[in-house]
Amino acid sequence: MKLLIKLAWRNIFRNKKRSIITVLSVFIAVFLALFIRSMQLGAYDSVIKNIAGNYTGYIQLHAKGYWEDRTLDNAFVADDSLFQTLHQNKNITYLVPRLETYALISFDKYSKGVLLNGVDVDKEQEIKPLEERLISGTSFKPNSQEVVLTKGMAHFLNAKTGDSIYLIGQGYHGMSAAGKYKVSGIADLQSGDLNNIVVFIPIRSLQAYLSAPPLVTNLLIGVKDYANIDRLKQNLSKQIDTNKYELMTWKEMLPELNQAILADNVGGLYMIFILYMIIAFGIFSTVLMMTEERIFEIGIMTAIGTKKRIIIASFWLESILLSFIGVILGAIMAYPISYYFHFHPMPLPSEKAQVMEEYGFLPQIPFSIDPDIFLTHALIIFGISMFVALYPTIKIWRLNTLKAIRNK
Repeated sequence: MKLLIKLAWRNIFRNKKRSIITVLSVFIAVFLALFIRSMQLGAYDSVIKNIAGNYTGYIQLHAKGYWEDRTLDNAFVADDSLFQTLHQNKNITYLVPRLETYALISFDKYSKGVLLNGVDVDKEQEIKPLEERLISGTSFKPNSQEVVLTKGMAHFLNAKTGDSIYLIGQGYHGMSAAGKYKVSGIADLQSGDLNNIVVFIPIRSLQAYLSAPPLVTNLLIGVKDYANIDRLKQNLSKQIDTNKYELMTWKEMLPELNQAILADNVGGLYMIFILYMIIAFGIFSTVLMMTEERIFEIGIMTAIGTKKRIIIASFWLESILLSFIGVILGAIMAYPISYYFHFHPMPLPSEKAQVMEEYGFLPQIPFSIDPDIFLTHALIIFGISMFVALYPTIKIWRLNTLKAIRNK
């Protein structure tokens, strides 16, 4: 084996320029592929975590029929037995109850319909503390008569921290609901739609406002890895009463987001496919020339008794070594860049950032450093090398020794 590796290594340097061009083509393709996929998958992960992880939950549990008719009549009691049942699954990281309803908010001469989002301040710490979303003021306490306005809502009402707003709506089973609350802070959800409609309020205060203690409308479920979210949903469905409760993944709750990610992902894969087509032809041209130039040499080797499988193995090793060098160089160059932008996301220009925020995306692109990205593309390159190496294999195996020597 050592002799084969040594022979393959020396053959690579028989034509240095050709070998360098091949290595560079592999290097450029791997670098661009890793850069593009790291940026794409990092952006997807950021969007999913920001929208699904922080707002809808990766999986959401609610009363059956709630998603079609989101009224308080379809709220439910999240008792301890339900929490204990769900916590038995080791893939669940958090369970956060929320109570959502619509109301009319009024301040000074302005009024607007809003989505009241009743949150448990303590349990929200497991997702993303409300304090981290604030751009002014402070968060509220669990039992306080305070609210946190989103920045779009605050701008519409021309309200600021310390002001008092009024909420008017319909409570549980048609009860009238009205209350006066102090604005403790203003939050930025980094989503144009949500920033214009959401108002946060302590869940206990909202339950009292609606005359609906201790009801909740949905239970947000966090998971360790959302890649296998559908399988987890199936497992959880076996543990709960599906006649009473309903489970939905973020893909079902946000189908437009899921479709947008899938469409963009397909576009990225087409670009990667084109890169690998280029690299495949580059490696093939090198292997083709190596084979044709050495037909006489191969004929002499077989004439003196060298087994064809040894010669074929040498050609395979040459292809693998050229690809391996290019893959390693590409990964060495791509990983530090991905690593940096993973912890220091790439900011977008102001105009594009505004558009991204309107669609609920963060105005920045964090890169992914998932090892699977680098491993997958390394294996693809080696797969291409193995496929290309079939040409010299077939050529040498069918080689007529006498004809090869005479054609010199």
